[in-house]
Amino acid sequence: MMEIDELLQSVTRVVTALEPTGVRFAVAGGLAVYARGGPPSEHDVDIFLKAGDARRAQKALMEAGMRGVHPPEDWLTKVYDGERLVDLVFRPNHRPVTDALLDRADVMRVGPTVAPVLSGTDLLVDKLLVLNAHQCDLAPLLRIARDLREQVDWGEVTRQTMESPYARAFLTLLAGLSIIDAKEMVSVAEAPQYLVARLTRALAEDPRTAELGVHVTVCGNHVHLTGEVACPARRDELDVVITEHLHGELVHNDVRVADVREPAHTEELNP
Repeated sequence: MMEIDELLQSVTRVVTALEPTGVRFAVAGGLAVYARGGPPSEHDVDIFLKAGDARRAQKALMEAGMRGVHPPEDWLTKVYDGERLVDLVFRPNHRPVTDALLDRADVMRVGPTVAPVLSGTDLLVDKLLVLNAHQCDLAPLLRIARDLREQVDWGEVTRQTMESPYARAFLTLLAGLSIIDAKEMVSVAEAPQYLVARLTRALAEDPRTAELGVHVTVCGNHVHLTGEVACPARRDELDVVITEHLHGELVHNDVRVADVREPAHTEELNP
């Protein structure tokens, strides 16, 4: 493990070498977390930059005395500042670094230097998308989430990581520990099939409705209810129960009230 002071020396050298080149970049990874008030980094220096700038950045760092290497991965390139590794990442988690991402970076102090630092939201998205069956240690992420929670748009994190079951599990854990408010996990980030299943279960289990004949469909942020209930009061209760489980979707209640009036005349039976 590297001492934080050694890593700060290396990131200072990187920033000094890159600034004259015009290459757009942002400090990412553990040093970005540290710059934003999180725990000290004990790993390498991570720099995010666009793919078209990676070779130019590597050349500038080599001219500053660092040693370039050509890794087998196709999403980054690397240099060494002495024994300290500097990753030049242009496609983290199979997502390209874009001008929009770099625009969201904040110029901040990182130890002895000042540099663009990845936004808190983009940092958490990147770290959650790393989680998989082989990398699933949540303890360091819990501390980072606690330290940076006020700097993070958790709804956006949820939206961008919705395809990862590991990210969903971690965000649910944060809500369960009251580190974040469950309402911050915007409903748009919930896959439609999960939202349908959750709402259908809520209607079936709630004693105010217990309607197994009501169908729920989701299109964008619109929730549609169809089917048939016994009385107008029960139809109104559907709206109440559904709304309690939503965070902004629009409800369209197209449920019909069954016609249970007595027949106007007595039906004649054929002999």
